Amino acid sequence: MKARSLALCALLPAFLVTAQTAAPDGNTNFRVWQDNQGRKVEATFRGIEEGKIYLQTRDGRMFDFPLSNLTPEDQQVAATLKPEGLGIQKNTGLAQSAATIDRGVLMGLQKAGQQPNALASDEQFIRRVYLDLAGRIPTRQETMTFLADTSAAKRANVIDTLVNSDGFSSHMFNYFSDMLRVADDAQKAKFFSYQEWLKEQIANNRPWNELVREMMVADGKLLDNGAAGYLLRDRGMRLDNLSLTLSTFLGANVSCAQCHDHPFADWTQRQFYEMAAFFGSSDTYNRDLPRAMMRDLRAELTQQQYQQARRLFDVNSLAITDGKKNDVTLPDDYKYKDGKPGDGVAPKLVTWTKDDRRLRCYQNAETALKKADDDSQLRDIFADWMTSPDNPRFAMTIANRLWKQVFGVGIKEPVTDLDDPSASSNPLLLQHLGREMVRLKFDIRAFMRLLCNTQTYQREAVTRELALGEPYYFPGPILRRMTAEQAWDSCVTLAIGDKVDGFKLKRADPYKEVMALNVSEITPAQIVTKLGEMQSMRRMADGPLGGGKAKGPNAKKKNRRAQMMEPMADEAEEDFTRPKMMDGLALARASELRQPERDGHFLRMFGQSDRQIADSNTFEGSIPQVLMLMNGEAQNVLQNPQSLVLATAMGEAETAKKVESLYYSFFSRKPTTEEMTAATQAFDAGLSSADLCWVLFNAREFVFVQ
Repeated sequence: MKARSLALCALLPAFLVTAQTAAPDGNTNFRVWQDNQGRKVEATFRGIEEGKIYLQTRDGRMFDFPLSNLTPEDQQVAATLKPEGLGIQKNTGLAQSAATIDRGVLMGLQKAGQQPNALASDEQFIRRVYLDLAGRIPTRQETMTFLADTSAAKRANVIDTLVNSDGFSSHMFNYFSDMLRVADDAQKAKFFSYQEWLKEQIANNRPWNELVREMMVADGKLLDNGAAGYLLRDRGMRLDNLSLTLSTFLGANVSCAQCHDHPFADWTQRQFYEMAAFFGSSDTYNRDLPRAMMRDLRAELTQQQYQQARRLFDVNSLAITDGKKNDVTLPDDYKYKDGKPGDGVAPKLVTWTKDDRRLRCYQNAETALKKADDDSQLRDIFADWMTSPDNPRFAMTIANRLWKQVFGVGIKEPVTDLDDPSASSNPLLLQHLGREMVRLKFDIRAFMRLLCNTQTYQREAVTRELALGEPYYFPGPILRRMTAEQAWDSCVTLAIGDKVDGFKLKRADPYKEVMALNVSEITPAQIVTKLGEMQSMRRMADGPLGGGKAKGPNAKKKNRRAQMMEPMADEAEEDFTRPKMMDGLALARASELRQPERDGHFLRMFGQSDRQIADSNTFEGSIPQVLMLMNGEAQNVLQNPQSLVLATAMGEAETAKKVESLYYSFFSRKPTTEEMTAATQAFDAGLSSADLCWVLFNAREFVFVQ
């Protein structure tokens, strides 16, 4: 045991091994435990599970061994104790990593003269963790099952379940879609292949560095390669895309440097163009291709057909190709002494500190640049450098983003400006989280699992409003409003329960089937046939969720395509090839609806991004939003007798049980004595279960993550 302790201590970063009088989670009820061989350890009791006792030392190390190994006296003590704090985390490596983060947070709090909050109740925890990991509130049954669980490891167990669920994939797709501006329509085309590629990467738990690298180096047509969607989203706008890439994945504040030297950061305009040169041989907009294709067709088609054919050709020209020559030059209005307008610019990586060039990723990139025969591999060199485990900014940026996901605020704000990590609220913690991301091999599920297993995450939320620019030291997460997607998915959960993840929207293959063509061999007659298929598909997609069905020759094939193009209703309640409909709404996850949804939909009213600017979802309240809650489509769904939440409550014979059922469904808790009294009196006066649904849905507590 002593050798193991010394080995683990040696792995802890220097800033976390300072002697303390309390555990990393703030607990102080330590005692000396002794086994039947006379060995001793000072630790706090974490619980007994399957005949093993779990003890945690002050520096966060978790020990587990058979309870029978303790002295009879200590076995008796263990039998009388309740687990303190989080209880058991059976994965001792996870427990130690979580405790290390907790210690880093506590050191920041102590430096600021603050104390951590108390641990959240089970009721608060279960609702919070479902929203943060599955993107929705738990069902009444999921809540009741958790609260009835007597295991000391129940919090760790539910985290394990959620990070491996379909709900996690859906929730993370919503987050990354906002970050990456994922939309159905862009560049006069449908980006379905990009969406489905991203969903597949998340579902397969593709490491973040590999996922991002593939987007950076993707080539070919959008119809064939979904990963190409990232660069093609900004077709013909190379500089804008680079600015987004650097701020999104490296937290590099470069937007000003695109036009002039940055007034508040070290970035210069020349440095920006040197970075842009890594994309200087890559073409995302070949204007000549559609023109050449159209030239011989004008006389063969009507004016309407000709305009429709141009769109068809544009879709097939959405492709990435690499030449052998970088063509980036300084802009016409360049005014600095280190170059003249029109000068060619060679690729060069930016550095933030004098030590950056010592990093292996820089050295590898410089070697690759020297060895390259031409410029066709510049994107690969850039991607290898940016996503390398040796590039600390790449790991810190995604770690800071995910930290904000579960705590409500980043260690460094805004998350798109990480040029100076020392300006964060806890620089050492931020650096440690970056190292943890690398240690976990950029496994997003594992990293989120780690964050949610910390005591910092499982503390009561801070409810006061933070002043603009005020450093936050994380005594607990902040109270925050649900995202639009969390609110919508929670409504769907109330309506159909755990069937919420049943429907998966697939549109890429049917779209490709209609739109793909061989541009070098296409004939006017084939163009006319293609235009007919496009028109048929548009008719099928008319209306909010698709309208009537095609008839005549090939009707079955056309209907299948149309069904894939838009989410459509199906009368069979258990058939999840299409989502369940209720009161005119498709009850599917936000991730399986239009991206973004139509104006006027619940999602847009609640702040879903229009996907034109990265990270642009909003939490601002509005009068239309209040009206949506009071009298909108979602409210109608919840008051429908077929909705699960209402049907379950109405199935209870006693008024008190009806009230309790609804409170568990909406808030994951029992009503207080005062709430129960008020509700039962209202029922006696004529209030119905549907009316109480309306009240709880409009309560402030429903839309907040506590």
